[in-house]
Amino acid sequence: MKTHSDSKITKDTPFQGLACNGFLMIFVSILLFAAAIFFVYITDTYEPEVIGSAVYGILCTSAILLFIISPVLLIGLMILEPNQARAMVFFGKYRGTFSRTGFFWVNPFYSKKKVSLRARNINVDPIKVNDRNGNPILVGLILVWKVEDVYKAIFEIDTQNIAASKAGIMTALESFVRVQSDAALRQVAGNYAYDNLGIE
Repeated sequence: MKTHSDSKITKDTPFQGLACNGFLMIFVSILLFAAAIFFVYITDTYEPEVIGSAVYGILCTSAILLFIISPVLLIGLMILEPNQARAMVFFGKYRGTFSRTGFFWVNPFYSKKKVSLRARNINVDPIKVNDRNGNPILVGLILVWKVEDVYKAIFEIDTQNIAASKAGIMTALESFVRVQSDAALRQVAGNYAYDNLGIE
């Protein structure tokens, strides 16, 4: 029997994973780094015969692990401003949308795709179309739009070609909306007569 947690998430859902205070995790990372330095100091000060070879080996191993873990933890830090969201992806699997504002720490292995939820404007240049009667007319459009569903915006629209840049995802979404609005404008303009002369 397939449970809800096993089913594939195919719609925008809130992120339910662990999210800690970012300042707390910075403090923890500093403590781990300090502990690693302390272990190095102990192993450098005392000979293995004094503290025991087993303890010496444990201290050396712990120091190496802490030197690796402490900076890796910092990768999980993220800042989220108002009207921003991040799609959390764990090794290719969508785990939800994080939309709480502030400074947080999440699992460093999450891929965090940032999306702006702010309203945006598109000024579509006038295009020549035929109205319902076949008369050529020029029609322009000013469109105000915003992202409502982060999952669809990230995973149902191809944003891979230009997503490498900092604003790549939003640029791809704006390009998508521009093309769709152009097509919608042509369709709407063709459904009505510019000069209504009683022809239905």
